Amino acid sequence: MKILFAEDETDLREVVTAYLEYQGYQVAAVSNGREAVEKARTDAYDTIVMDVMMPEMDGITAMRFIREAGNTTPAIFLTAKAEISDRVEGLDAGADDYLTKPFSMEELSARIRALGRRKREYKTRILSFGNMELDTETSEIRALNTIGLAHKEVRLLSCLLGNTERDMSAEDLIREVWTNEPADPDTVWMYISFLRAKLQSIQANVTIDGDRNKPFRLREI
Repeated sequence: MKILFAEDETDLREVVTAYLEYQGYQVAAVSNGREAVEKARTDAYDTIVMDVMMPEMDGITAMRFIREAGNTTPAIFLTAKAEISDRVEGLDAGADDYLTKPFSMEELSARIRALGRRKREYKTRILSFGNMELDTETSEIRALNTIGLAHKEVRLLSCLLGNTERDMSAEDLIREVWTNEPADPDTVWMYISFLRAKLQSIQANVTIDGDRNKPFRLREI
C-alpha cells in the first residue's frame, strides 16, 4: 500500500514516515501542499495523509487542486484545530477523514486501514471515457459494438479509468491489479495489448498510450 504523506514539521514527518514504513507501507513524504499536489499528479497512491497548516500551499487548498484534477484517492487530514467549522471546511475540500493532533500512531494506522477497506468495497458499475463504457458487473465494454473482457482486463481497464489524469507505470498497475499475484512488466504489456485490440474492435474513440519503456494512460482519439 502506497501513501502520500504531507507534513511540514520535520520531526513529526520523520517519525510518522518511519512508523508507517515499519507497518509495511510505502511512504512518499513531502513538506508542503505544493509538493503534495505535484506528487499526486505524477504518481498513484492508495491513501493521502495531509497536514492542514503547511507553507507554500495549505492542505485544504492542495486537496481542492487534487480533487479538481479528478483524483479520488482516500484522504485523511491532520490538524491541530478541533473546531467543527474547520473539520467541515476540510471535508468539503475533499477529505474523507480527520485526525486531530496530537494523535496516536495506532489510530492513524487504523484509519488508513479503514479507508483502504472502503476503497476496495466501493464499486461503480458503469465507468466511461470518450464513447466507451465499461460495465464492471457484466465484464463488457461498449462503444459502437460490445465485447466481453477477462477478469484481469476488467481490473486493468478499471484502474486506468480511475486514473485518467496521470501516467501509470507498469509497477503502479501491478500493485493495483495483480496485488499479491506474480506479475512483471511483460505481463502488463501483454494485457495492455489485449485491451488495445478490444478497444479497436468495438470502435471506441479511446486508446492506451505507453509502451514497455513508457507509462500508460487512457487517451481519446
